[in-house]
Amino acid sequence: MSAVTTRGLVVGTTVGTGERRHTEATVVAHVGGSRAEALAELERRARAYVPAHPFHHDRRRLLRDGDGFLLVVDGAWRSQRDEDGVPVVPAGLGRPDLH
Repeated sequence: MSAVTTRGLVVGTTVGTGERRHTEATVVAHVGGSRAEALAELERRARAYVPAHPFHHDRRRLLRDGDGFLLVVDGAWRSQRDEDGVPVVPAGLGRPDLH
């Protein structure tokens, strides 16, 4: 008989710029059931997960090791540049600290 446990999907995101750059972790989901059921559901959710950043996804890789998954998304953080070549920060993200 398989034990019923709860497993979580945790997303780590790199935020900030320069010396203020750091990683934040967020629990995206909790999944119950047997080990096999939970891992199948976590894999499905990890494959379907679309991060807010980077905006342009060049490549996605889902790696698995035992009971864990690692989704690596490569891409460009900024969406576009103005006519003067300065990157545009999308609404809601705020502006970098220029001090």
